[in-house]
Amino acid sequence: MTLTTRLRDNPRATLVVLGYALVVLVASVVPTPPGGLTPSGPLGLVGLDKWVHGVGYAVLGFGLALASRAQRGTEIGHVIVVASAYGAGIELVQATLPYRSFSIADAGANVLGAVLGGLLWYISNRLQTGR
Repeated sequence: MTLTTRLRDNPRATLVVLGYALVVLVASVVPTPPGGLTPSGPLGLVGLDKWVHGVGYAVLGFGLALASRAQRGTEIGHVIVVASAYGAGIELVQATLPYRSFSIADAGANVLGAVLGGLLWYISNRLQTGR
């Protein structure tokens, strides 16, 4: 069964995830406030913007996995690819906007977040089902 078919089988959760994806898109294309986000994020390892990207795409990856009721590793992989491709697409859109910019580091944080979200779903689903 394809990811699209699985999402159609769970329309309410799919609408919530699509709504969230729309919020991510809008937040990604509006002008940033003067000064942007603080330069250092939690633990001081990377900037706060990278944490926002990572958490945002972890939620998207988890939500897609939940809505599609992904069970197997390949299904989780598909979810991760879709969430990551969405993030990369938004970065490409930002490259065309005069007040935003493309960032490979942001795209990397998106992918890392999508992977984390997919893995969190996989682990939580395994714990719930006892597999």
